Amino acid sequence: MRELSRWAMVPVLRAWAAAIERRFAGIPRPTDAPQAHSPGIDSDRILIVGGGSAVGWGVLSHSLALPGALARALTARTGRGADVDVSAKSSMMVHSAAHHVDFANLWRYDAVVLTLGIGDAARLTSTRSWVIGLGRLVDRIQESSSLGIEIFLAGIEPMSSAPVFDTTFGRWAGTQVLVLNAASADFCAGRERVTFVSLPATPVSTAGRFRSASDYDLWADALAGSMALPLDPRGRNAHALPPAEAQGRTPDQIEEARHRALMSLNLLDTAPEARFDRIVELASRSLGTSAAAFTVLDGDRQWHKSVVGLGTTEIPRSSSFCTVTVLEPAALIVPDALLDDRFRDNPLVVAGPRLRFYAGFPIEAPSGERIGALCVYDQEPRTEEAVDVVLLRELALLLQNELWQSAGAAAGDEPAGLGA
Repeated sequence: MRELSRWAMVPVLRAWAAAIERRFAGIPRPTDAPQAHSPGIDSDRILIVGGGSAVGWGVLSHSLALPGALARALTARTGRGADVDVSAKSSMMVHSAAHHVDFANLWRYDAVVLTLGIGDAARLTSTRSWVIGLGRLVDRIQESSSLGIEIFLAGIEPMSSAPVFDTTFGRWAGTQVLVLNAASADFCAGRERVTFVSLPATPVSTAGRFRSASDYDLWADALAGSMALPLDPRGRNAHALPPAEAQGRTPDQIEEARHRALMSLNLLDTAPEARFDRIVELASRSLGTSAAAFTVLDGDRQWHKSVVGLGTTEIPRSSSFCTVTVLEPAALIVPDALLDDRFRDNPLVVAGPRLRFYAGFPIEAPSGERIGALCVYDQEPRTEEAVDVVLLRELALLLQNELWQSAGAAAGDEPAGLGA
């Protein structure tokens, strides 16, 4: 009987949802780059995909929306850093979500958070269609990503906490939220590395805001509580793969992709720029080293877009510390190159500047390819404990943000459609 009622109500609810969408035009939402991060020695890489809570209605920055709230909540639990990217579209539904996922670059992430369903509930998507859509999306994510990726399906947030849905039709949609959430929990229970996370109701706004930063903090806390343990690297090491194998690509394919990403930035052999020079100089001063550089890898050379304390703008890649740095998404620390089998015979160590200490953090293109590094050097060795890796990472991400802005990567999705 309920199914017959649902079919009868579908066209009515779709018309209601379309009318609600038009009311969203004036609601604030983030306009900055679709990413957020929190500081830490190491970092978990998270991708949020969906509508609803991912969109950021009511706040003007992703730092105040779910990406920033989730990054902070994860760091509070793990002590590690967190880098959170988001692909949000308020009209996203379960069967259209795949169009918003860059499957070729899922190797970048430790986890994917799916925030789907508010649009499906508002349009009374059937349970069968919902589960089929979830299955196809999860299958494709798992087939396209590293073996260890974790998927977290956020429950559809209760509609009752958003005044715009406090209507007879909204209550119909709210009932469908409960149905789809129950189906989602059953679906996740039968899938490996897929976890359902129920999102609590937020306090109903009394200040006329659609959502507020405290709402995203509440949801992020629920997500982080379920994510922290599965993301613990001590448990994930058992599934570790060599970098190339983890990406599902050969070393040659990785190198070709890196070259394409670098060429798309129009960065090579360009003049020094103050915005990069300031960060490189700050890295050298803050970390107390005699030299620092923003490097990129181009074929058989390492080219320095910005450099202080070194008398060259490029070196052979065979002598490059940064070639090793880009193999992993974390910092590379070399306390004493003369004691490191990888670098003890390096020309930069045994001759030339006679470098002993190196620390570098990889710089990524907007596509996720690691194209170079922010690195610091010194002629004196030091202990690994003496290196402020958190600061090095923060400066590298600051430089990377400058790079992405110039590449036009800060453009966000247009708001279109239903999302709470």
